[in-house]
Amino acid sequence: MPTGASVHAQIQAWIWEVAQETLQRPTSPKQSTHPMRLRHTRQPLQESTGNQRHRRDCLKQAGLQSETRLLERKRRAMDNDNQSPPKKRGRPPKQTTAEASTAFDKRPNLQLRPKSQVTSLDSSPTRSKKGLPNPGYAKPDAALGMNDLRSCQPRVFQMDITSARQSGSVPPAVETLYRKLTSVKYACIPPDLKAIYHTETDTPRKSRDAPADEEFLPHTAKQYPSGRISRMKQSVDQIRQDAGWNHHVKAHERNWGKLVSVILFDYEIFQPDIVAVNVETCSIAPGIIRLVSSTGEPIATEENSTTVTTEAGKLTPIGRMIDWALALRLNHDESMLVNRAFGTVEYVWRSMNQSLTDFIRECPIFVDLELKKELSLRDPEVQLAVWASAGLLKKRQMQWSTELPMPGIVIDGHTWTSYLFFERDEKLIMLGPIIIGNTSTRLGTWQVYYQLMHLVEWGVTVYREWFEREVLGWARTCIEMPTVAVEDEQ
Repeated sequence: MPTGASVHAQIQAWIWEVAQETLQRPTSPKQSTHPMRLRHTRQPLQESTGNQRHRRDCLKQAGLQSETRLLERKRRAMDNDNQSPPKKRGRPPKQTTAEASTAFDKRPNLQLRPKSQVTSLDSSPTRSKKGLPNPGYAKPDAALGMNDLRSCQPRVFQMDITSARQSGSVPPAVETLYRKLTSVKYACIPPDLKAIYHTETDTPRKSRDAPADEEFLPHTAKQYPSGRISRMKQSVDQIRQDAGWNHHVKAHERNWGKLVSVILFDYEIFQPDIVAVNVETCSIAPGIIRLVSSTGEPIATEENSTTVTTEAGKLTPIGRMIDWALALRLNHDESMLVNRAFGTVEYVWRSMNQSLTDFIRECPIFVDLELKKELSLRDPEVQLAVWASAGLLKKRQMQWSTELPMPGIVIDGHTWTSYLFFERDEKLIMLGPIIIGNTSTRLGTWQVYYQLMHLVEWGVTVYREWFEREVLGWARTCIEMPTVAVEDEQ
């Protein structure tokens, strides 16, 4: 009986014989492609003639492109004589102090010079020299002052009450409103709050001071709206706190605008016949009512206003905007009457103020407010004067009476200042300044509320009477006219 070793040897011999016989057989296409065929016996696949031709064409084209790129690089290298040598790898060389200071400077061609070589022309201009007009260039907007408006059409002059009386007559309506605004000297705090203020001072630390007796409003003077005093006191306390924070951190102009909106909306609640409107996005329109300059000196305006030409002797439109306004609130019948009248005139005259913005076209504005944060470069008085001059030109175009003054308020940080604009001898007089109040103190904040109360009362009485006579009378006349003006949609 055979052993295991002998059986294993017989199997190995048999496998060797089978392999020898398989290798000696002739190779057929079917056997060559069989997956079990040994790898070294496979025949290479034959490439078709078309594939061979395509491969040769691709290689030839790639060679021509490579050669063309090589020739182009050589030509550029020959044309560029100042070509810098290729950078070497490795650690960069050490830089000097001047080179290191300009290594990350984005300004091109920056060269540092010794202090001894710097002339006076290299230094920045002083504050007094900034904004001076240069020949052929527009005057910077921040440098535009009240003196520049004296040569405009209409000519604008700023005067105090003494100069205005000495240079000519002051209209009676202007005198009346001026005396009303200047009659408030010191006492403005409601007398009903006297006990509350004394109670608030009774604290463990005694950190609060009660108002003096002379700061309270006399009972014989005009009083605040009844039932609203407690709300006013809360607003005054909050305004003082927020205004102090704005002054401390030098806050943005919009932070100061929030305080203005609180005061104006309080009066909108107290007096339902008025409305407070934010008009900082409303430009002066149409262009014919914009203040123009006929001098040769070019004047530039804000980015969102009409920019001017630099040609000497050509009219130069100036357009500026204000921030807030107080206007009358029309009832339904008055609004329908005005809209019917607007349908009979050209599009550029379909507004009751100096702007064609949709949400204020039906707002008869009687107080303009211009806001600027503390130490602002632009002069808020100029912006207020430009807006008032547009209002005067609008009244002239519509043939409305210009007998009433146009009150305006400049809010420069804490300080509130009032002006009265009126026409005299084809000129616009800016009467003022009239100090209204200051939000840095409790008494000054109450003075702002009290002066605004006088302006609101003037608006719903005197200005309302003028509006019904002039504007609504004009609207009725337009509706009764048999012909309709051609509409201009430009």
